[in-house]
Amino acid sequence: MLVMAAIIVLLLAAIIVLLIVGSPLQNGEADLPSSSAPPVTSQGPTEEEQALMAEADQWYLKLVNKDNVLTGDYNPELTVINERYNPSGLKFDSRAVDALNQMCADAEADGVSLVVISAYRSISKQESLYNNKVDRLMTQGQSREDALVNAAAEVAYPGTSEHNTGLAVDFNAAEQYFEDTEACKWLQENAEKYGFVNRFPEDKSDLTGIIYEPWHYRYVTPEHAAKMNELGMCLEEYVVYLQNGGHVPETTTSAAADAGSNS
Repeated sequence: MLVMAAIIVLLLAAIIVLLIVGSPLQNGEADLPSSSAPPVTSQGPTEEEQALMAEADQWYLKLVNKDNVLTGDYNPELTVINERYNPSGLKFDSRAVDALNQMCADAEADGVSLVVISAYRSISKQESLYNNKVDRLMTQGQSREDALVNAAAEVAYPGTSEHNTGLAVDFNAAEQYFEDTEACKWLQENAEKYGFVNRFPEDKSDLTGIIYEPWHYRYVTPEHAAKMNELGMCLEEYVVYLQNGGHVPETTTSAAADAGSNS
């Protein structure tokens, strides 16, 4: 009897404690089985995203501007552009020159004349052009400090010009009136088929750091030219897009300078 009474007392005490404190289930404190907790994984980029990221480093998407400067040892293999469209014997990257020649030939077949007036320019040549501009400004009375800054507004600093890549070309006339010519209209409609894009669009000067140049085209391959035009991106934006695996970042970083320079 004493044992039974003791058991009853213990049971009553346990019930009282549960009523006062509450069970783990009532308090929501019960541990879930470990198998029900979602596993923590670190998921990397997909194969497709990795492929796009790798494209950003390809030669045909080489980004050159004031924050992405070519060094003096950048020496692409060059080929003279077809003399029919190139009276000055200018050269272009050998890997893309056939596309340029074909574009000029097809334009001619459509009754449109495309004449190459500027193509590859060595960094040493760019340096000479820049220094000559500095000298002229100093002759006009500017201090050397001012001349160095103001010269860069008209002649790209050595290593920062698209022309140093061997992948950029100027057509017919480096003047704004080129926009109103048949040549410009033909390029706007057809250039991407040959892998070329207008490198410095009118609405992207804040990103490129270069004024609108309707005569300046850059080779990027037909696939990338079509995609850039589809997305409405300049090269600064497009490289970031590829580096992000084909995703547009919330805030697109760019190597942009204030608009106003020439290439």
